[in-house]
Amino acid sequence: MSRFGFRGQPEPPGEASGDEDPVVRQYRYLLRTAPADALEAAHVEAIPALSQANQESLLEAVQGSLLVGGHLTTRDHAKIAHLVTAGERRAPGQLLAALPADVLQSLAAAVLDSEPSFGLLGGYASWDGAEPQTPDHPDWADGGFDPQVGTGKPRNDPRTAKGYADGGP
Repeated sequence: MSRFGFRGQPEPPGEASGDEDPVVRQYRYLLRTAPADALEAAHVEAIPALSQANQESLLEAVQGSLLVGGHLTTRDHAKIAHLVTAGERRAPGQLLAALPADVLQSLAAAVLDSEPSFGLLGGYASWDGAEPQTPDHPDWADGGFDPQVGTGKPRNDPRTAKGYADGGP
């Protein structure tokens, strides 16, 4: 659950109580460990295999939780696959938490059954199931706040450092 100003990781369905579906757990493993191109290819193959209702739910979850893809339709399988892959890499668990349980189960099964995911579960037996912490980008850690602005003191800006005062090296 996220609160304003707090960047917590959403809890995957069933993980806390230990009753997570094994197919969903394997899918989460793939999302965290598989190469992005293979993962995207698996989703491109899996999304058309979903029912129309599940494709619509997936698209709504992508649009709602990742705040992207407003112009997409359920026929844009490759673009949705890219957003799912990229979104889960940027914010692990966010999209999965937004998906209804039945849609997540269907998507997970379809991805695991896809040809591109073959052979990608090596190491699954030793995986602890924990979501990785996504570090904040250091450039945004302080929200762009510069305590020197407005104090009459020089800014902490490398562009105005020695040799850059005239705008160039």
